[in-house]
Amino acid sequence: VMNSKFLQISEDLINNSQDNGEMSFIFKTKIHAILVFTIFGSGKVTFEDLCNKLSSVASRTTIQSILNDGVNRDYLTKSIDQKDKRKKYFSCNNIKNELDLWYKKNNEIYN
Repeated sequence: VMNSKFLQISEDLINNSQDNGEMSFIFKTKIHAILVFTIFGSGKVTFEDLCNKLSSVASRTTIQSILNDGVNRDYLTKSIDQKDKRKKYFSCNNIKNELDLWYKKNNEIYN
């Protein structure tokens, strides 16, 4: 039974990788998924926070290029802190629905 769950997860990852939208961006690489999940789990987070949390798995340059790509594709949003203009926050508000659906689908697989 557990083996078939892994097959379902594998199929889900393959399907999401072949999608042309948000899900293919999220699952493009392991770092993409880690970055998106970290941003989504945090609500909103700065570039520096992401670099500190993910320094063991990705360089600042990689993080920056994925963030820029996500913002350019309108999957991630970047907002400037009103009190401290140097702080820029990233969020996944634009892909919240897709992430929620993916979570629910995977929750069913795991349960």
